[in-house]
Amino acid sequence: MARFNRLSALTFVLLGSIQASGETVIRTFDGGSNPDGWNWGCCNSIPAAGGNPGAYLRTDNLDTFAPQPQPTAANNAFVGDYRALGVTGIGVDLKTFAVDFSAAGRPLTLMLLYDNRTPANPFDDTAAHFMHAQNVPLVGQNWISYEFTIPSDQTSLPVGWQLLNMGDSGSPAIHTWDQVIQNVTDIRFFYGDPQLFFIFQQWDLGLDNVRITLGPKPQPCPADIAPEGGDGAVNVQDLLAVIANWGGGAGNPADIAPPGGDGVVDIGDLLALISAWGTCP
Repeated sequence: MARFNRLSALTFVLLGSIQASGETVIRTFDGGSNPDGWNWGCCNSIPAAGGNPGAYLRTDNLDTFAPQPQPTAANNAFVGDYRALGVTGIGVDLKTFAVDFSAAGRPLTLMLLYDNRTPANPFDDTAAHFMHAQNVPLVGQNWISYEFTIPSDQTSLPVGWQLLNMGDSGSPAIHTWDQVIQNVTDIRFFYGDPQLFFIFQQWDLGLDNVRITLGPKPQPCPADIAPEGGDGAVNVQDLLAVIANWGGGAGNPADIAPPGGDGVVDIGDLLALISAWGTCP
């Protein structure tokens, strides 16, 4: 079972923010630290030992149909524009100490939620979710590590992911994958298929080493200037925009060459656009 360098992880905790691409932020709960406000929803504690290894976040007598641990602190490290941040993965270690009935057959699901900028209204939220091949831990099993790949660079719904209308699970999702992945306002680990309902049980559970991994951030595509803000491709719309702005001065969005512009929209910008023709990276 994978274990993590606690000193390196604690360094990330003390920094309290994502530093650069290619790094993994790991929350270990050492010293009682919980900067992201990870919460089981009830009866939380942080024992100093017994985790994977060391301290961990625990709940006892959690009465629910499906545990859903999630970060609750504002501006925590697990929310934001995943594409701009270059997020490539999310992981967690989990253990089940006790449960009323069996939890067998429940997949662990990662849910990425977008609240439509109306946090007080849960009925217009959309969740993109992925069910892990590994089920949730059973009583008697040791800590289990889960890794989820986050294809944040994709603009359409990736294979294996589903969209869920949180206001009505039987209705089509309100928002697209592209909207959700650029506006993740909450994440949670759901014990089961979020489109099903389960009987209420009492759970004693542990969570440790919750983590988010960043890969290379998307490269800018300065030639993608039309429509305003770009559409992910350099095409005839961008060519027409350069022609329409021909002769424009400093600050003109069509002044793309050399990088940063030279104060005039001219043949250099046209050639730069042609060389960048196609889909943005």
